[in-house]
Amino acid sequence: RREDVLGANVTIPHKEAVIRLIARVSDEARRIGAVNTITRRGGLLEADNTDGHGFRQALDEASVRPTRVIVLGAGGAARACVVELLRMGAEVLVANRTRDRADRLARSIEIERRRARAIAWPTQRDLDEADAVVNATPLGLHNEDPLRGRVLHGAVIDLVPTAAPTPLVNRAKAIENVAVVDGLSMLLHQAGRSFQLWTGLEPPLAVMRAALPRPA
Repeated sequence: RREDVLGANVTIPHKEAVIRLIARVSDEARRIGAVNTITRRGGLLEADNTDGHGFRQALDEASVRPTRVIVLGAGGAARACVVELLRMGAEVLVANRTRDRADRLARSIEIERRRARAIAWPTQRDLDEADAVVNATPLGLHNEDPLRGRVLHGAVIDLVPTAAPTPLVNRAKAIENVAVVDGLSMLLHQAGRSFQLWTGLEPPLAVMRAALPRPA
């Protein structure tokens, strides 16, 4: 709340919990059920979510428009992706290591009378029947591959924003005709939107992109 602070970003694992601590919450953050951006306005704190914006911009940059998507994870980032994918008209399947969290996510989000559906951790058949998979788990931060042993195709979107490509991203890039979107692209665009909320200015995306640890 200090006057020299414009705002802050919130990351895993606090995106869902923090929404209960802030009085002013945007419609988008309430719809998603998670917060990633806090802005100070006149001594008061306002909560918003720019993850969905970052996710959609990253997909658009890569010309990825999936129709049947498996989302891995059930936290704040997964929730933002589910909202945006439903807006795009995609069929969305949510898988989480704890099945009841996937069930709760699927029940809690409705966009234009459409909801996601919870499934067990995806089998090869599940992946074969989808045209995209989104890793919205932390798996990859420490060189894990959430789909180890599975054949990849279509589009692979990994939200883990590591300085080096994750094992999942490296594996997907080695496969012909697989579109790959990694976490730095979404990070860039959600950060740009947060910058705009804090300052009221257009984000210097070219400068921000150049500051990333590798091309995105």
